[in-house]
Amino acid sequence: MKLRIDQRQLADAARRAHRRLPGKPLQPVLTGLLLEAGGDTVTLSGFDLDTATRATLDADTLEPGEAVISGRLLADVTAALPAGPVDLIADKREATITAPGTSFTLPVMERRDYPALPVPPGASGTVDGALLAVAVGHAAQAAMPEKEAVGNMLGFGGVHLAADGDQLVVSASDRYRIVRHTLPWRPDGDEAGELLIPAADIAATAKQMASSEIRISFTGSRGVAALATDQLTVTSRTIAGDFPDIDRFFPDPAAAAGWMRADADELAETVKRAALVNEKPEQPVVLVFDRDELTVRGGVDGSRGASRIPAETADLDGFEIAYRPDFLGSLLTPISGQVQMWFTTASKPALLVPVDDDTYRAVCMPVRIPS
Repeated sequence: MKLRIDQRQLADAARRAHRRLPGKPLQPVLTGLLLEAGGDTVTLSGFDLDTATRATLDADTLEPGEAVISGRLLADVTAALPAGPVDLIADKREATITAPGTSFTLPVMERRDYPALPVPPGASGTVDGALLAVAVGHAAQAAMPEKEAVGNMLGFGGVHLAADGDQLVVSASDRYRIVRHTLPWRPDGDEAGELLIPAADIAATAKQMASSEIRISFTGSRGVAALATDQLTVTSRTIAGDFPDIDRFFPDPAAAAGWMRADADELAETVKRAALVNEKPEQPVVLVFDRDELTVRGGVDGSRGASRIPAETADLDGFEIAYRPDFLGSLLTPISGQVQMWFTTASKPALLVPVDDDTYRAVCMPVRIPS
């Protein structure tokens, strides 16, 4: 294999792919990156048996071929090269990477030991990458940690994508929080579809692709999901379990006992301040309503704190409810401007929505009010 490629292109692709490689793989060859050169492109791929990344880069191929090179070495070496064209020559024993005044020789791994990469399914539609990265990144925070999402909880460890018509719905839950974002979706056909992808995987992928339009495949079968841009394709496993039926946990505003409106940023800061005296992250804060004022209390048995903000309320005088502060704060993060919350009882979930935005909904489960 012999090719010439831009240093920045190669270094960026190697760095991104190397970050997705496993630290302690089952097979040593999985610490390598596969380069496949032909025509006017070179494909750089990484694979950890769950997620495969493929970056397609412009290159002048003098001799087509393939080589597997240590991902760490390739990322470090290409980043250290001067800007400009880079020559890469590889045979069965070694790869030489040369730039003006600089040359590195690296060992290559056995190509036949590198596992076959999964074939990405065709795209089903397109979504704005920046919007998807924000929605998926936020949803992933509300998913259950992977080590806890086992057995019948398996589905809580993923971010669920569902396409229907011109909407893409992004959802996640850890049983204590539910988040749902609705994004504009440009389908290729009339079929609906869904995917359930491990939260950390899809968050990392969407972040990588945030600057581009993203094509997503809904194949109708479990096993493989693909997100792609013109230069990058990421194929990852899907979760074998079903996503929980979270629709029934969204409270009906018409059945609420009362509601309140407040500035979302101000409420988040108030919750954070009140929690400063809490001894543990899971220790709750208590929301107390009195006419047009909301008091948030934190601490118990010693250090205590309270912070007040104005709030428009209906039928909530004397009502108290407690939440884990980091959970409530996380649900307020995407909201710009006013948030409206509907309450039923102190033991039932509350619904949160932005006052002027119908693309986001969230549910927060309360906890026992500390005595």
